[in-house]
Amino acid sequence: MKTRTISGAVLILVLFGLLYVGGYVWLVALAAFSEIGLYEYTQALSKQHKPYFWISAAACFAYYLILALIPDWIIQQNGGLLSLAILFMVFMIASVAEYPKRSYVDALLSFGGVVYIAVLFSFLYFVRAKENGFVYIWFLFWAAWGSDTCAYLFGRAFGKHKLVPVLSPNKTVEGALGGVFGAIVLCVGYGMAVRSSTGLSVGMMLVLSGCIGLFGAILGQIGDLFSSSIKRFVEIKDFGKLIPGHGGILDRFDSILLSGTAVALVLHFLGV
Repeated sequence: MKTRTISGAVLILVLFGLLYVGGYVWLVALAAFSEIGLYEYTQALSKQHKPYFWISAAACFAYYLILALIPDWIIQQNGGLLSLAILFMVFMIASVAEYPKRSYVDALLSFGGVVYIAVLFSFLYFVRAKENGFVYIWFLFWAAWGSDTCAYLFGRAFGKHKLVPVLSPNKTVEGALGGVFGAIVLCVGYGMAVRSSTGLSVGMMLVLSGCIGLFGAILGQIGDLFSSSIKRFVEIKDFGKLIPGHGGILDRFDSILLSGTAVALVLHFLGV
């Protein structure tokens, strides 16, 4: 527990520094997180399949390089869809060329890994790049990690009905609901505390923070269960050992990946 607490505190300090600087520093950090996550993902799946790590790593590098140099091509000119289509064709060609050593399953798993890790991580960059992005980006941690903490506390106190026992035996329905409730309270509290720095009205901030807490917590829990489903499938406890007491990048950021997407979507649809 001591190791986990210390490494968690160090991680938060590092994240705070990266987020405070933002810009290309944050983009490079996310690219590094993505590359490490892809390595953990392909190593885990290689126990039963043969995913394409080097193609995935190259695609991740190219994606973040494009975001650094011509972000509008990805965000506003359908370049993202074109890039994904090209990447999928590359995996298709590779699987056909190496058949039967590799198959369409390896191509699909590799393509899914790039979307799941590299693309979803990039939503954290989009949030930080917004005006007042340093304020908004912290919503996702309140939603994801706050939900996780509240779910644990509510589950310990009131948990009786198993949520998805085949994936996570200790998670309960009561804990999941408590996690969502706690995330909403935390996000609304944080939102009202920082409202003056955003220029938003009280009503808009209540809607914004409430929606982020709700959808961020739900998607964060789904992200955690999705990660658990992969680990169950390949029969491993953790994706890696990079963060002492927490596991690998994917073990620590599995809920953040979807929560970050939720924050980005809420900000987009509310026009913030």
